[in-house]
Order: sequence, then structure tokens, then C-alpha cells
Amino acid sequence: MNEVIASILWTAVGVIGVALIIHRVPPRDRDCVWICFWGHIVSSFVLLWLTYNYFGRGDVQMYYHYGELLGEYIVDDPGRWGPEVVRLIFQYPVELPVNIYGHIGSSTTSITGMTCLVMLVSGGSEYGTAIAFSLLAFSGQFGIYVAFRRHFPLHYRRRLLVAILLVPSAVFWTSGVVKEAVAIAGMGWIIWGLHCWIVRKKRLPSLFWVGTGGVLVAISKSYVLFPLTVAAGVWWFWRHSMSTSGSVAIASKPFYLLGGCAVAVFGMIGLGELFPQYSFGQLAEETANLQYQGQRVGGGSNYVMGDPTQTSLLGQLGFAPVAIVTSLFRPFIFEAHNVVAVINGLETTAIAVLWVRILWLRGVRGTWRVLRSSPVLMFCVVFILLFSLGVGLGTTNLGTLSRYRVPMMPLYALTLLMLLPKQSRK
Repeated sequence: MNEVIASILWTAVGVIGVALIIHRVPPRDRDCVWICFWGHIVSSFVLLWLTYNYFGRGDVQMYYHYGELLGEYIVDDPGRWGPEVVRLIFQYPVELPVNIYGHIGSSTTSITGMTCLVMLVSGGSEYGTAIAFSLLAFSGQFGIYVAFRRHFPLHYRRRLLVAILLVPSAVFWTSGVVKEAVAIAGMGWIIWGLHCWIVRKKRLPSLFWVGTGGVLVAISKSYVLFPLTVAAGVWWFWRHSMSTSGSVAIASKPFYLLGGCAVAVFGMIGLGELFPQYSFGQLAEETANLQYQGQRVGGGSNYVMGDPTQTSLLGQLGFAPVAIVTSLFRPFIFEAHNVVAVINGLETTAIAVLWVRILWLRGVRGTWRVLRSSPVLMFCVVFILLFSLGVGLGTTNLGTLSRYRVPMMPLYALTLLMLLPKQSRK
């Protein structure tokens, strides 16, 4: 009964939230927002059921188990253990009465701490907690949509909605107690903040959204911040260089270029200090370690990517083309070994068909002409290439690949649908 009540209450919270923000969406487009919302609700039930009955033991079960255990300690002594769980979420050193799953200071223990607090509010309900995380992910997708909708012509608005809100993998794999749900929420808030800074010139709101979203990404999937920072610099430069013309442009564009480069370079250096494992000095070694650990674990969906003995950056970058293609197009449909893989394969097959159609109709030059005409598309392309490179090199299993690349899927689908020529009506 507790599961039913908690699920109904969290769903009601979501419905009220959507009703409050739906005014930002034109009436004829609101159906896509509601479909995305209910897709997250239904997927949270399906993903949790699959976790217990199909996937077997995994991170989700550990989040629930240790989250519930820590919650019991908080109920007994909230003043003592409540602050420790908060410190756990933000990856500070903690003193806990039990050894929990994952390395203290990692994203795994951060999600465990978040699960603990949400389960306390949900009365220990696993399904209610899953819905709460799903609502967080939905807010991120909605943030991306609201940020980008004014950057494209009105007759492309429907494509924007489908790309951001209705990509199956982006909805399914972010519905529940998973890192991807927190990461895509943070990404959406950051992108909305960047829009407020670059386009709307609202500095204080942009700092709030970028800062809050940055924290969510940092505690869930910190490596997402690196390509996001570079892409933000490109967006800023492209936007400002296209908004000036004539003699003003000749004088100002070099400064815009320097500004964009400064955002990217100093951002990467600062992030490298916060997350040393992803700094320039340690990136190749961390990637090689992930490849080594992945190849040690057997599995029907495993593949070999890169060389674990290559601990130099140039050595790892030698595999860049294969890594990017793997992230963008695999698993191929003939590589599917189960129902979930078949669904992922169908999605990547549809992506491949879209690419063929785009290049057939526009050609390489026409495609590049469309990309460079839009600062938002340039932002998306830079993020997609850098993100897919990192995920492709560091992942050795097609099943986890489909989940790990979820943060880029809305931007990837947006790029494809905006490149696809609009058919003229007779």
C-alpha cells in the first residue's frame, strides 16, 4: 500500500509541476510535453521491474539497499547522520556506521545519498523514489527544449520537441534511480543557464542555473562537464561573431574568438583541478584503466576499443575515429542479443538512415552550411563529438554504451532532425 500511495503522490507532484510550466509551450505543442512526462512515469516502473526480474543484481539495487539503511540511521539520530549523508552526496569525507557500496567520494555514493533522502520523503517506497528521479530528468529535458525553441524557425518546432523530449533511449534510461537521470537534469539546467547568459543577458539567473546544474552533473557524471564547457565556449563565440557585421565584425571577431577559447581552456583547466582523473595529465591513463577493467569482465555484448597499454594521450587519440563511430551508430541491429539490445539497435539504425538521407539530399557542403549557420547546432556538434569520443574510448560493452551516451542523445537527435531538409508541400 505504501508503494501505491507514494507513487500516486509523486505522480501528482509531477502533474502539478507540468501544469505550472506548460504555459511556456504553445498550445499545439503541449501534447509532446505530456507524452514525455508520462513516458518517464511509465518507464520508471518498467525499468525498476526489469532491474529486479531481468538485469539481475546491479547498481540500482545497491542504491535502494544502502539508501534505506542510511535512512534508518537518520530516523534514529537525524542530527548525527543527516549531515553525514549530505556530505556523502557532495563527495566529502564522511564517517558512516556501515560500509556502503562504492568508493566514498564517487558518483556511486552520491546517488546512494540522494536515494536515501528521497526514500525518507517517500516513506521507503522504491517506485515513488524512481518517479522522483524521473521527474528530475524530465525537468532537464524540458529545460533544453525551452532554451532552444527560439533558435529555430517555427516550422521546425515539432522536430525540436521530438528530438529533445521523445527520443526513446533518453526517456527510458533516465527514468529511475540512475546516474543518467541526475546528469541529464543538470545538463538541461546548464543549457538553460547558458541561454540566459548568451542570449537573454540575464546574468544572475544564468549563474544560478549553471551553478546548480553543474553540481548535479558533477556528483553524477562529472566527465560530461568537460565537453559541455568547450561547447559553451563555441556557442558564445559563434553567437557573438554572427551578430556583428561590417567593420565592427572585423575588429570584434578576434576578441570573440579569444573569449570563446578562454572559456574553453580555463574551464577545462579548472575542471581538471576539481576532477584530477579527467585532467590532461591523467585522462589517457584513466581511459586505459577503463579499457583494461572492461576487457577483464566477460560478456556477450563486450567489444574491444583502444589499447589498455597506451597511456599517452596521442596513443589513445589514434582510436578516435572508431570511438566516435561506435558511440554514434552502435549497437548495429545484427549485434543485438536480447530484447533491450534490439530496441537500442532499432534506434541506431534509424539514426544511420537519417544520416544517409541527410548526406544524400544536402551533401557534405550543404550539411556544413546548415551547421555553421546556427550557433546552437555548432554547440551541439562540438559536444556530441567530444562526448562520443570519451564514451567510445572508455566503454567496452554495448549495453552500457547505450546507457552512457544518453546525455548526448537529445542534442544528437536535434542535430539530425534540423539537418534533415523540410519537404515542400504541394
